[in-house]
Formats: sequence, structure tokens, C-alpha cells
Amino acid sequence: MLQQVFSVTGNKIASLLAGEKAFLFSSQHFTSPEAFQAAWEKKLSLATKVEVKYEAIKSVHKDDDGSTILIKYKTVLGIPTNCEFSLHDKSAYPLFFNYLQKELYFTRQEEKLTPLKSIVNYLIGLAATLAFTAFSYSEALKIANGTVAEAHSGKEQLFNEAVGALGDKGVLAAGGILAAYLGYRAWKRFSNPPNRLLFLPPNT
Repeated sequence: MLQQVFSVTGNKIASLLAGEKAFLFSSQHFTSPEAFQAAWEKKLSLATKVEVKYEAIKSVHKDDDGSTILIKYKTVLGIPTNCEFSLHDKSAYPLFFNYLQKELYFTRQEEKLTPLKSIVNYLIGLAATLAFTAFSYSEALKIANGTVAEAHSGKEQLFNEAVGALGDKGVLAAGGILAAYLGYRAWKRFSNPPNRLLFLPPNT
């Protein structure tokens, strides 16, 4: 067993512990496996907890031009999902990958991504940015004309206030800057696709 708590950065997660049957993620910070386990077993807790069972993992990968590890797995309901995170300590990556190979018997592979495959996520992000910018621009015009629909929640009210403060030109400028950044990142990756380190579970 890997008796170590990893400090991680991810969506509402800050710590990782390799348990007996699963990777355990918590939004709390811990310095020892004992403290992590004790907090994990508490029934009443405000902390975010994510359990990724080893038997449910479909693949684990990391591209060599970044620090993000992506675990693809299935939930208890059989729904495909993923857990994305990066390790704070660079020296922890070999430990984590070695655990996958030596303890969980995952097979290690390396592949050179094709230009198109390497930028799929950027293309999705670019499409989402353009769609959101178009919607926000439309709302900004309605706010300026006084025809915007009344907000029915705090989030809608906050969105309207932000869009109203930016105005139609501000929305286009912000959306354009983000789209340009994503386009630039996609172009760089397309020009020089990274290698992908891939781990597959036994009997795959």
C-alpha cells in the first residue's frame, strides 16, 4: 500500500489517498494517512469526498506538456465520468504512476497524439466560449434596451449585473480575448502534439 497523502489541485479536491480498494479524494488538507482516514470515515462532514474504485477505472493518462492527470471511470450506477487533478509535488508523479503499475498491475503505454486528437478539448472550449459570448451579447443588448426578462434567482441576477456592467462591447471584447487565447493554445498543440502516458487496468 502507498501510505502517503498527496496534495492535489482539482475541482473541489485538495488531498488524495490510495485506499485499499479505491482512490479517495477530499476537499480538506491532510498531512498523514491516519488523519485523512479518520476524517473520511466521519458520517457528518461538509467536506467534498470523491471515491474512485480501482475496479471501475477505465484508464489513467497524462500528457507530457502538462501536469494534469485524468482518471476515466464508471460510477456505481455505471455512468462514465472522470476525475481530473494535478499533484503539487512534481516528485510525486513517479510514485503515483509506480503505484498504478506495481500495486494495481496497470499496463503502461506511451502514444504520440495526432494533431486533431491533441486539440479536441480546446475546440470544445472554443465552441462553448463562442456560444456563451453570443448569448451574453444578446442579454447585454436586452439590458441596454430594458427588455431583459426578470431574474428568478441570485445567479441570474448576478449574471445580469455582470453583463450589464460590461455592456455589449465589453462582452464581445472579453469573449474575443478568451477565444483568441484558446485558439492560440490549440494552434501550438496542433503544431507540436504531445506524447501521452497511458495506464490501462488489467485484462483490458
